[in-house]
Parts: sequence; C-alpha cells; structure tokens
Amino acid sequence: MNPETASHFMRSLAVPLTLTAAALAALFLPMIAGKDDARPGLAVLGAALALLAVFPASGPDSISLFSGALTLSPFTNYLWPFFLTALAFTVLLSLRARGGLPGAGEYYFLLALAALGLMLLVSAGELLTVFIAVELLSVCLYALAAINRSPAGAEAGYKYFLLGSLGTGMLVMGIALVYGTLGTLNFEAIQSALPFSHPSSLIPHPSLHPLTSTGFIFLIAGFSFKAALVPFHMWVPDVYEGAPTPVSAFMGAAVKAGGILILYRLYVLTAGSAQFREIFWGLAVVTMVLGNLMALPQQNLKRLLGYSSIAHAGYISAGFFGGSEGLKAVLYYLAVYALATMGAFAVIAAVEKDERGITVKDLDGFSGRHPWLAGAMAVFILSLAGIPPLAGFFGKFYVFTAALKAGCVWLVVIALVMSAVSVYYYLRVLTAMYMEKEHTALHARPSRAMNLALILLALAVTALGIFSAPLLRLAQAAAIF
Repeated sequence: MNPETASHFMRSLAVPLTLTAAALAALFLPMIAGKDDARPGLAVLGAALALLAVFPASGPDSISLFSGALTLSPFTNYLWPFFLTALAFTVLLSLRARGGLPGAGEYYFLLALAALGLMLLVSAGELLTVFIAVELLSVCLYALAAINRSPAGAEAGYKYFLLGSLGTGMLVMGIALVYGTLGTLNFEAIQSALPFSHPSSLIPHPSLHPLTSTGFIFLIAGFSFKAALVPFHMWVPDVYEGAPTPVSAFMGAAVKAGGILILYRLYVLTAGSAQFREIFWGLAVVTMVLGNLMALPQQNLKRLLGYSSIAHAGYISAGFFGGSEGLKAVLYYLAVYALATMGAFAVIAAVEKDERGITVKDLDGFSGRHPWLAGAMAVFILSLAGIPPLAGFFGKFYVFTAALKAGCVWLVVIALVMSAVSVYYYLRVLTAMYMEKEHTALHARPSRAMNLALILLALAVTALGIFSAPLLRLAQAAAIF
C-alpha cells in the first residue's frame, strides 16, 4: 500500500471508528459522570466529528479493503456524509422527545450503530458483508421501533421484527444459492461469473443456472423488504405510526436509501438479463401505483407519509434503468427526498402529544396558530409532491428523464400519472392547514434544536431546487462503485 493509499485508508477508517466511539460514549460515559443530559450532546458531537472526517479524505478513486470485503470510492464518499447528516438531524429531533427519559443512552447508542450499519452496507464489496451490515442495522431498528414500550411501539417493533426476519431468511437463502452455484460472494467476481456480463446484452441466457436465478430472486425479495417495495411493504405504515417520530424520520430518509442502493447493486449485476429487468420494472410500477392508491384514504399523518415513502421508492427505482445518468439522478433524488421527509416528520414531532399521533383533521386551521410550522410543513409537502421550484420537482425530473432516455416510456408515463394522483393527498394536508377552521388546538412548543433543524431543512429543500447544480455535481462524481 503506497503512502497516498494508506493516508486515504486511515482517514476513511477514522469515520466509522469515531462514530463507534461516540456510540459507546453516549451509552457509558453519562453513567460514569452521572449526567444523563450529556448523552445527546455526545451523540451529536460524534456525528459531527465523523462527518468532518469525510471531507479531508483524498487519494485514489476506489480502494478495496480486507480482501474485497469493503470498497471505499466516490460512491461511499457521497453516502457516508448523507447517512451522518440524517443521524445528526434525527438526534436534533430527539432532544426534546427523549430528554432525560430512562433509556436515552441506549436510544442514541442504537441510532449511531444503525447509521454505522448503513455506512457498512453501501461500502460492502461482497454479499457476506452486506448481510452483516443488514443485520446490524435491523437489530438496532427493531429495538428503536419499540423503545417507548407503549402498546403502539410494541406492536411496531413486533411486526417489524417478524417481517424483517422473513426478509433475513430470504437473504440467507439467496446468498447460499448464489455462493453454491457461482462459488463466490464478491460482487465483481459474481459479475464476471454471470453469462451476461454486459448490460447491453438484453437477451435470455439459458446457460444461467436455475438455482442462480432463484438465488437472485431471493436476494431481490430480501432487499425489497428494506427498501419497502411492493409487495414487501406491509410493515411500513404500522412501524412508521408506532415508532418514535424521530425514528420514523430516520427510517424514511436514511434506511430507505440504504435499501434502494443495495437493490441497485443487484440490478447492475443482473441488468444483462431481460427477465430480471422485467422483474425490476414490475416492482417499480406496482410500488408507485399501490403506494399512492393506499395513501389516498389515510388520515393519520405518519401512515400517510409511510405510504408516500413507498410510492417514492417506486419513482426512485425508475432511475435504475438509466445507467450512470440514472444513478446520478437516484443519488440526487435520495438526498432531496430525505430532507423533505425529515422535515415533515420534524413538524409532526413538534406538535404530537401522545402515541396516537396526529391526523389530517387535527391540522385544521394550523396556519393561524402556528404560521411558522405550517409554512415549513408546506415547503416539505410541496417538495414531496414534486412542485417546482422545490428540490423534489427536480429529483423526479432527473429520474424520469434518465428512464425516458433508456427507453422506458411506459414506466415514465405511469410514474407521471401516479405523481399527479399523489398531489391529491398532499394537498389535503395543505388545505387543512390553510383553508379549514380550527377544531383541535395543537399546542406546539418546538425546542431550539428542533427549530434549528426545521430552518436548515426548509432552506435546504428550497435552495437545492433553485441551485441544484452543486449537488448534481457531487452525485455525478459519486455515480460509480
């Protein structure tokens, strides 16, 4: 290893090590010091230090570590700050909700480990590392979903664990079949071993072993649980509704991104097969259609955002077919979608009083009592709906354009129709806030940290729409593995 590569390796390794140290500090140091309030501060500090450690990293475009188990590249240099930023915003949203409650240390510890699992997931160079990362992430999320120990939280944790275990079983079966037929778990070696090694060879390949095809189908199904693609989405509305709102925000923004990106890795491996392209095409269509249709009658805001997130997973999947342009669009979309989602959940966290959550009806006349929060919510909702000039519009524009250039005309037509359908349930929220008379007095007292998070998120969603070029350049540089 030459000095330049060694420097890049050490600086990159500092990121997960710093995050791990912050997680352990959030868990143990307050016990020693006897100051429970130090826990969230330690978690934020650790996330900030880890985030700063990413930027000075320099060196070769891509290096392989631990015999190919991990790969550091511009792709990971884009996504590590993404996950750490999501972690930092989640901690800001959690400060008032958790406070000095029992279990606060464990809460921030699990959040940090979940972010570490996501970083490991997108850095994985082989399926075994992917499985370890998925399990680290999943175990943390099972506990976080039920950490409030309320009936709704217990139900959310139980359903997430039950269905997540089913997804894990599918992953294990898929990994076993792929390894048994190809003799390797390394992504590059798998690509070389497949009879369709070039994405342009869109012809059936009878030489592909049936067990290998079955293995990939199991892998696609298992990872579709994490990305919440239909028909593997059943856990989303109940978990989003029952989990603590900051945890729901983290799952909607960061965890969904991790699941979608590992699915993209599988798409790249199988893109030379017309049959597998049809599978991904079908998943994208049914996800965006069912996600939007199920969102239409929803009254609970967290459930509505849950089904909305399913629909967005379908839109994002349309970018898979666009090659490097599609990946650039997907990376941009994931970033702006995460900001809007975190912001919408932040407003919910600022006003909800109990585990029942809030409904669309509860927002009647909300703008009269809380104009600042209503304005912020309007920005986030309009961005999710894809209304220009907000960032969400350009996210959809770039993804749909990439899919259209790849010849997926009908996929784009369906996506546009479903985007129009989604405007209806998004406008219900705006109509309630600005055009209905107040029936339920929602008393919002957001903390300073939450106000800071809302300001930053609203500014980012607006600025990245008007000035999208800087983020697009970063996404372009990261659109390689």
